[in-house]
Amino acid sequence: MIFILPFTIESDSSNYVLSKNYEENNSFILTIPKNTQLDSPIKLKIKSTAEDLNFKLKIELEEGSSAVIIEDWSSEVQSQFVDFENSIECQANSHLKYVILNSASSKTQVTEKRQSEIHNDAKCDIVSYYFGSKKVTSTLQQKTVGTGAEVNTDVIARSENEQDLNFNYEHFYVGKNGSGEIGMKAVAQDKGMVNLDGMVNIAQTGGGSAGYLQQETLNLSPNTIVKATPGLKIDTNDVKAGHGSSIRNLNEEDLYYFAARGIKPDAAKQLMISGFLGAELEKVQEWEGVLERVRGMI
Repeated sequence: MIFILPFTIESDSSNYVLSKNYEENNSFILTIPKNTQLDSPIKLKIKSTAEDLNFKLKIELEEGSSAVIIEDWSSEVQSQFVDFENSIECQANSHLKYVILNSASSKTQVTEKRQSEIHNDAKCDIVSYYFGSKKVTSTLQQKTVGTGAEVNTDVIARSENEQDLNFNYEHFYVGKNGSGEIGMKAVAQDKGMVNLDGMVNIAQTGGGSAGYLQQETLNLSPNTIVKATPGLKIDTNDVKAGHGSSIRNLNEEDLYYFAARGIKPDAAKQLMISGFLGAELEKVQEWEGVLERVRGMI
């Protein structure tokens, strides 16, 4: 049966199954079959449209499979409102790398809910870049439901003009011996607003787990609003957990240092952004075209 997709798919492989969930409106399922190892990424490019978007996407990795999936919201997406739900299930011994690229139009307001369930000895890495949209309200929970599951989450964001970016990210360790890190890194300039909420939550059943949260922000203007709130919720012993949070503000000494070398304030700020986010580019440099795409967003 033919159905209309809100995205296009680019891949060198056909070893995946795309289906529609007819029990829910605008709901789609992308499945990587058992023991399938995909060598090149699957690119999901959201279609250019000015209409409101409302859809759900589930990613399923069956036992022993591995894949890289790239979700791309380019500036051609000019919807006023986006309501998006994304769920991920990684079955035993599977490995997913999931990359989110958001440079949607400055007209667009995005509300998204993301969640994952990671089973025995499986791993899910989510790396997200937010450099677009008028407003983003993003919640994400990665849950280790199996023993030895690993979850890693990175969000890299820039808020400029009057962008309002809000992220509420949690790692919930339910199975034993889980592990992972949350990294939240943001730049704010002009009248931009950034809110980073992070939580490491280890359940009573999650003994032996180790989780860490790190938040870093670079503030380039006195007119920004920047908040960073780290949290720990530990309901058992025999765990390792920690968090750190820092906010760096641009000061006159920084600009003086650059000016002494003939670098004007706007160029100096761009250099500071590039330096602050430089290490984050390494997370996508192995995939052709993705590194150039992220550099273009910065």
